Amino acid sequence: MDKTKEWELEMLMEKLRAKTGQFKSFYESAKALRMALLEKRYPVDSVERSQLHKCLDTLQHNIKVTTVQAMVERLESVSRQLGLKFVAGPSGLDFFISTDMFYLELVLEPSGGVKDVKVHHEGKVEQPQSCEELVACLSRRDFSDFTAQLEGLASIYQLNAEKKVKCKAYAALTSLETDLQTLASLQSYIKEPYHLVHKSPVGILHKRRGGHCMKLVYFVSQYDLLDPVNKVTRPLTESLEVGHSVTVCMEGSSAHKLQTSTLVSINRSTKICTPVYAPLTSQNSASLPACFVLKLHQPMPVCLALVHRIQSVTEIECGDLSNPSPLLSLITQHVSQGKLDTRGLLVNLPDQQHCYFMTDSPQLDAVLIHNIPF
Repeated sequence: MDKTKEWELEMLMEKLRAKTGQFKSFYESAKALRMALLEKRYPVDSVERSQLHKCLDTLQHNIKVTTVQAMVERLESVSRQLGLKFVAGPSGLDFFISTDMFYLELVLEPSGGVKDVKVHHEGKVEQPQSCEELVACLSRRDFSDFTAQLEGLASIYQLNAEKKVKCKAYAALTSLETDLQTLASLQSYIKEPYHLVHKSPVGILHKRRGGHCMKLVYFVSQYDLLDPVNKVTRPLTESLEVGHSVTVCMEGSSAHKLQTSTLVSINRSTKICTPVYAPLTSQNSASLPACFVLKLHQPMPVCLALVHRIQSVTEIECGDLSNPSPLLSLITQHVSQGKLDTRGLLVNLPDQQHCYFMTDSPQLDAVLIHNIPF
């Protein structure tokens, strides 16, 4: 029986050896496929081209980047997905990713590493600045983060305006960020992170990092500090990524008068430093089809009374207020992602079970707020 199996195996191997000579190498197969595509007599339509690009991008996403050629192909793929221009420089190791309003200059190393990334914004007379955040994410091959940063830079200029007007958008946003940093410097005496979050003008401020917007952490609950795995409470630090936060952005809208230079200075004439706010003038502001926006990390149920108070200050609508819901019901549905309502909230404890009922009040209508324009 064993000899019969060995004989059958030998016959099968002999057939495989006989067919080996009929197969072409991978290089020859690729060449034949390329020639067949070149000989195609009819043009490739937009749908086929889009599908081909999608397949190529999927392949690029799953190929490990270990050489300079692989890095170039991945950068080109990312640029194509975002609708950006990708151009190679004369040295073969410098490349440019650009739009009409800004460009990135990338300098690679022969080994495939990233030597430098500079960002230049249209209308700025200063020399392009090196961006450590972009260098770091490309060095660790985090192309998802690189894509997010490119999208963040491009979002600054998503305005319905001419190029010379769009140039002022970056100046407006950076001026606001500088003023917020000035206000944050007044709270440097607060050493306890808990008080820094809840009892200071701007909370914990994280500066803009490349294409990542400035972030303000304004609330951290005790539940955010719980570590359920180790069953301990983590200490609150400025670097801990927890709590509720907003990002400082700019969005297209109707025309508003926005600052184009810093407005906040510090009065140091007394023992207590206080902020001084300059009024908007024709020299420090411009009319732009945009507004500043505080984008919430996640939507928040807010009662209508508070929304109206915010809108009375900003003079800009926060969202659609035409379809409010009871506040407690909205909070319950939002936190449970629609799985619960206020008619019976069960809490399982080790030795007992609690059931809570919450009664809505018509005076506490609310809406979900995603961002606060100002």
